[in-house]
Amino acid sequence: MVSIGKSKREERTRAARYHEIGQALLQTAGDLDALADPRYGNALAIIAIHAAIAFTDALTVKYRELKSTDGDHTRAADLLVHAMGHRADADQVRRLRGILSAKSSASYSGNFYTLADGVRVLTETRIYAQWSAEMLQERL
Repeated sequence: MVSIGKSKREERTRAARYHEIGQALLQTAGDLDALADPRYGNALAIIAIHAAIAFTDALTVKYRELKSTDGDHTRAADLLVHAMGHRADADQVRRLRGILSAKSSASYSGNFYTLADGVRVLTETRIYAQWSAEMLQERL
């Protein structure tokens, strides 16, 4: 059995709020991208990563009434697989793992993300967000 990390119970009705937060963060990241300031690479990536986390919370709450509380954000992907079972698309889980793995680098490593680096994370998050929205609709 795969460990899902630390999690807590959340009412299924809260899934919509997490999705709304993800959408707001995704819009904010898009706004930073539109400014095209090279200094915003890290900020753009960090906001996009947090959007992906919110979309993941929406899915895990909707499908299994669980939300990751693990300090290691990459564990959210394990919880997603647990919550969605066979509906967890392998490509999207890989995409999420890639997005989440960028968190330490963009946030804590002291590495400078170029605007292009941030846009890459944003692009992956937009693809993941679309899939997330489709999966939430499927679970109505």
